Amino acid sequence: MPTEMDAPSARVAILAAGAEHAGHLRTLLKTAGLRVVHSGGLDAASLRAVEGLSADVLLVDLSEEIESEIALIDGLLEHSRLPIMFNDSSPGGGRANSQWAQRLAQKLIDMVRAAAPPRPAPPAEGAAPPAALSAPAGEASRPAGAAENVWVLGASLGGPQAVRDFLAAVDADLPVAFILAQHIGVNHVQLLAEQLNRASAFRVLPARLGHVLRHGEVILAPADRHLQLTEDGYVALTATPADAVYSPSIDHVMTAVAERYGNRVGAIIFSGMGDDGAEGCLAVARRGGIVWAQDVKSCVISSMPDQARKTHTVTYSGSPPAIARHLQDYFRDNE
Repeated sequence: MPTEMDAPSARVAILAAGAEHAGHLRTLLKTAGLRVVHSGGLDAASLRAVEGLSADVLLVDLSEEIESEIALIDGLLEHSRLPIMFNDSSPGGGRANSQWAQRLAQKLIDMVRAAAPPRPAPPAEGAAPPAALSAPAGEASRPAGAAENVWVLGASLGGPQAVRDFLAAVDADLPVAFILAQHIGVNHVQLLAEQLNRASAFRVLPARLGHVLRHGEVILAPADRHLQLTEDGYVALTATPADAVYSPSIDHVMTAVAERYGNRVGAIIFSGMGDDGAEGCLAVARRGGIVWAQDVKSCVISSMPDQARKTHTVTYSGSPPAIARHLQDYFRDNE
């Protein structure tokens, strides 16, 4: 059996479906000669810890049914700066015992030796804001019945639950259309739409080419295309921009909507890892739009709202239900 001195300095972080199981894996892998720098469950505390870890590889063990954690896994794939290795130590996948640990240790050591290229880094803090935008399209050019007010919801890790709580608290007669830019896998967009539909009085649907935005709707930006709005108010889907680090890019969606709706646009940044949406906040504010963000206490990961606040464009922060109430008060006071 290799010892810590025999093995390369492979630092491993473990996330498992249960904290008890994570502790069991920690013991096995340490015995196999690996340095385990973190072990925890697929929960908010461990996800926060992962963001600042000094590790060579992240081991995500799927030993239990985790369909409810799909969005969290998608978020890790999208944003983790660490190489990720998925493993199944369930009875069907090979059980977690000493022989399993030895084989896995060798795989992880090989992975570290391979030194895979780093993932693209997010835009540097302080990067130049987007170039000046053209004037928004006039209201008269929009189709009959098109939304007059459009708000972009940006979310990532922890976002689906936050957005669900927000939409559940929004009244059906609120005069606004929402566009949700949620970091999520391509195959999960329809599933997310169905889940949000069950919780919201608004109609939730994936973006479709040629769709007209209307009040009472939530349009989900696709993960494999770039959502834009034509000058006369229709949804356009184009190739993902080459400079888009995230998918969908919250920055790009916010900028596209601000370009068309000017001071009738708003943006809310919910829970998420990274800084996507920060430059979009600047684009919205430059057009005279409103920017709000989820507060730290109610977030699974507060990086995205925190980065939005650093732009000094956020004028209100609160929990998802509190933001919904604030939005309703805003439209009531401005009728």
